[in-house]
Amino acid sequence: MALAYWKDLATIVGIVIAVLTYLTNSYFQFRNKRIENLKRYFDAHDQLFDADGFIMANIKELEADTYKRDTTDKDMEKKFNRFLGDVEKIAYLTSHGAVPTTVQVYMFGWFAQKVHPHLTNGERSNIFWELAIHYIDELKKAADDYTRLPNEKREKYLKKNTLAYAKYS
Repeated sequence: MALAYWKDLATIVGIVIAVLTYLTNSYFQFRNKRIENLKRYFDAHDQLFDADGFIMANIKELEADTYKRDTTDKDMEKKFNRFLGDVEKIAYLTSHGAVPTTVQVYMFGWFAQKVHPHLTNGERSNIFWELAIHYIDELKKAADDYTRLPNEKREKYLKKNTLAYAKYS
């Protein structure tokens, strides 16, 4: 009987250790996946800021609110087309919850606000740009909401929703 008791106890301890190992492993896999998704997002986000890309070619005008889109400028339209393609990559990443909306608003919301008015009806009606256009539309709305928050609510928003903000405030 004593041997059966120790055998049962060892089985229970083994099961507890297995469950703890599984839970610990699952937690770290989830954490690592989140970090990988953020890295993918940051890499795609960085592509938007290529030296010869649309944003960097027009950053001063966008900042000064003097940007006027000239759809007859073929080189700039190529850059804008590539910009929309890069936005699509970000939209794919974010559509599956890979990156929290708060990070998206903080990292790209201002640009969505600046680019949104310059989208053409042709781009809006093109079924192959639907994802990029929808992403810009939704992110602009979220950025508009964020900018209307008073400072203390923006700080609370960042502390609650952004990865490491609380460590630096």
